[in-house]
Amino acid sequence: MDRLKYLAAGLALLLLIAAGCDREISGNVEYDDDFANASEDCLACHSGYLDQAQGEWANSTHASGNNIDYTNRGGTDCTKCHNEEGYLSFLETGTLPDVPFASVSAIGCFTCHNPHETGTLELRQTEAVALIDGAVFDHGAANQCAACHQSRFAGSAITADQSVNSRFGPHHSNQSDMIDGTGGYEFPGEDYEFPLSPHANQVDNACVGCHMGDPRTHVGYQLGGHSFNMAVEGIDETLVGVCATSSCHGEDVEEFDFAADEDYDGDGDIEGYQTEMDGLLEELAMLLTTQGVLDDGSPFSGTIADPHLAGALYNYVYVEEDQSRGIHNFNYARSLIEASIDYVSGLPVPML
Repeated sequence: MDRLKYLAAGLALLLLIAAGCDREISGNVEYDDDFANASEDCLACHSGYLDQAQGEWANSTHASGNNIDYTNRGGTDCTKCHNEEGYLSFLETGTLPDVPFASVSAIGCFTCHNPHETGTLELRQTEAVALIDGAVFDHGAANQCAACHQSRFAGSAITADQSVNSRFGPHHSNQSDMIDGTGGYEFPGEDYEFPLSPHANQVDNACVGCHMGDPRTHVGYQLGGHSFNMAVEGIDETLVGVCATSSCHGEDVEEFDFAADEDYDGDGDIEGYQTEMDGLLEELAMLLTTQGVLDDGSPFSGTIADPHLAGALYNYVYVEEDQSRGIHNFNYARSLIEASIDYVSGLPVPML
């Protein structure tokens, strides 16, 4: 009987909470401090799935907010992707204010979703996204990712006497370009194999289909789901299960660095795809260092007269900053690096 009394009391409390929930909320939800604190109010009514999503989000790079103050600059597009206020302002008006925002928030639930206006968890960015070189990215829910995860400078924009500094390249966020096989510096006369990655045309919703799992896959709060993490340092388990299916890479795949079909880096061993890409990047890095345009893994500051040498440097940074070690689009990444190696290896050694 006592259990029945407690159960009845619990149900009555839930009804009171539901009755007190303001169903007339619309538009963007504003909250003070950080989302983790404000979310307690949301979760008073919305628990279950949202508890899990919030826990995953707390383990994501989006949640860190490490650079939101540093990038809160008026008159630049930094804030468009580094904080919620900037993204929502740009999405609504197509412009950004000339002065910094009074306060900024990390990328959170309401950056990508607006349920109190739409009545659903539909994403804000549903239309195709134009990339910097004119290509169009259109892969369902991944369009939300592409709104920010795209290059800020394309390889096709490189010219003779190219100005270079330590920030030269696509700006750390060229995953959409890589998946669609576009945006790299393409040498005239070279063949760029299979520009569109199978991860774009065979995975539902591209980025989302793998990084969140399809259907949504998570391991605790640290892998998959709204953490978007495929692997985490210090945790043996990974999200490789989304790759190991009969329709993708085969059920015997146990790691992301699974065996390649040939020795791409020419070291005499057929290794994993990621290891092969590491070898190609190391070879190009040595050549670029010899040419004096790469210093301890970073572009030097100065001017490069030869646009093809600048392009090879760009390709090195482009593949590095994609951060997948080639996995997002191995054939396109390999084509860019091999063409760059071919060109730079034929240059005379400069008198430094």
